[in-house]
Amino acid sequence: MSDVWSKSEIEELQRCKAEGKSDQWIADQLRRPYRSVTSAIRRYCKQEETDWQEQAAHWKRVAIDAQRDLAAAQKERTAIDILVEQVHDLAPKSYAPPKGCFQPPKKAKGTPQSALLILSDTHVGAVVKPEQTLGLGEYNFEIFLRRLWRLQCSIFSILQDHTTTEVPEIVVAQIGDMLDGGLVHSAECAQVNTILAQFYSAGHALAQFYRNLSTIAPVRVHTCVGNHTRFQNQHKMPTKNRNSNFDQFLTLYVEALLRDCPRIKFNIDMQPFACFDVQGFNHYAGHGDNLRGGDKTLGIPTHAMGRMVSTTTQLFSRADRVTPHYYLLGHLHRPISIPHAQGEILTNGAFPGIDGYALGEYFNSSYPSQKFWLVHEKFGRSATYDLRLDFGDSAPHGYVLPDKFLCQ
Repeated sequence: MSDVWSKSEIEELQRCKAEGKSDQWIADQLRRPYRSVTSAIRRYCKQEETDWQEQAAHWKRVAIDAQRDLAAAQKERTAIDILVEQVHDLAPKSYAPPKGCFQPPKKAKGTPQSALLILSDTHVGAVVKPEQTLGLGEYNFEIFLRRLWRLQCSIFSILQDHTTTEVPEIVVAQIGDMLDGGLVHSAECAQVNTILAQFYSAGHALAQFYRNLSTIAPVRVHTCVGNHTRFQNQHKMPTKNRNSNFDQFLTLYVEALLRDCPRIKFNIDMQPFACFDVQGFNHYAGHGDNLRGGDKTLGIPTHAMGRMVSTTTQLFSRADRVTPHYYLLGHLHRPISIPHAQGEILTNGAFPGIDGYALGEYFNSSYPSQKFWLVHEKFGRSATYDLRLDFGDSAPHGYVLPDKFLCQ
């Protein structure tokens, strides 16, 4: 295609850029090569360069202020404490509430049911190449965005086309390994994307994901941290300092980006797990990396799961609390459902699918998926879906991300 741009194309380019569309999105929209679009932006969109200069100046001021705070901090205060306090300053952009809301069925039938999604093991920043996996797996940031968009569209389709009851809320258990790596050299040397790129890119993508879900119903998010993104001197989670994990930083950043969206509420727990009620049923959500042993081929640590249910039941009874009906876990990268006396143990799938480690260890890896279901006030978990994500790998996503610090 010729690199000569017509007047109408230039106007469309300037309009898209002014609306904050990404360069890749514009290239897809105008059906032009990516390099041609970036070159045209430099020629015809001078204002964007000024905007990024202003944003760079803002980040420089934030860094200088942070250095001053660090220098003046008392010895017992850690750098982590200060970064957590300043997380809102690290998010100068705040996403506005979405325009319009999803229209529920006019004649909703039956008892209202809440929707529940386990969101885990997105591993933003990981890069898996087909030649590493016998052609069975491929993953990168663009595929993550397309699979997140596929997950969002699937939820919309289920609640719009296949659900006749009212859905008063969407509950999300965001339970760890949202990013892929740590800061130490042994972890970073194998990373294509730095922690900064993972953190910044995932934050803006997840903020838009949650904002879009809030058009259907109010969104309630419960979180815990995973094991991939812990600070590397923390050999086992949890630790006394709950912020010694980049999953926690990510959640704080997404919360800051959505501070102007009143229909989204975050519940950031200081415990190693999240415990919450949905339609009268108690849910216990943890990442699951503390459960070890069992059948390696199937990836089910059955003995550890049984011990978890037994011990948790005793502890909750001792505290005069309702014992959990549902245990929600990630980490194992495969959808599993195991019944227990009062309910079920549910483990989630993962975004990447099969990778070189799973192939080399002979894991029985599953397709990329996430668990989603409805919760009835009498019957508990009702309509249930293991949502396949890789069906959306060839379709473009609709997220608009800043051009700076993005993952590859």
